[in-house]
Amino acid sequence: MILPTIGWFEIIALLLATLGLGTSLVCFSHIRKLNKKLNDARRETHLLVKALRNETHAMGSGAIGVGQRLVEVEKRLNSTMERQMEFEQRDPGSLPYAYAVRLVEMGATAEDLINNCGLARVEAELITLVHSELKAQKDHPYKEERYALN
Repeated sequence: MILPTIGWFEIIALLLATLGLGTSLVCFSHIRKLNKKLNDARRETHLLVKALRNETHAMGSGAIGVGQRLVEVEKRLNSTMERQMEFEQRDPGSLPYAYAVRLVEMGATAEDLINNCGLARVEAELITLVHSELKAQKDHPYKEERYALN
């Protein structure tokens, strides 16, 4: 059997083909790695976009909630202001007495009422006396009345 002789030309062609095949395999492997990185980046980007949407939705909902609470507080403030105006317009003469009663409930003396409310001494003493009697009755409801007729 006679072996065909291979010339330099065929050897170079075979080497170039082998080199081309090796280069193609390396490029294909590199392309697969890059494709995997691209898919991972897409997945991560999708998750980040989803998280941002959720946060944006939560912030929007929170802002709406704060806005609603602000509207409620504003309504309550307006209602309170209207009630205050009505209270002030009802009976201007009774305001010092109502204020005096509140002061006595907080511990003010007759002298304090004279100075702060512009009441006469007799009025201030009467308010403090009535308040002290009412307080005594609340503190000791079953105690005999002081001024009971015999």
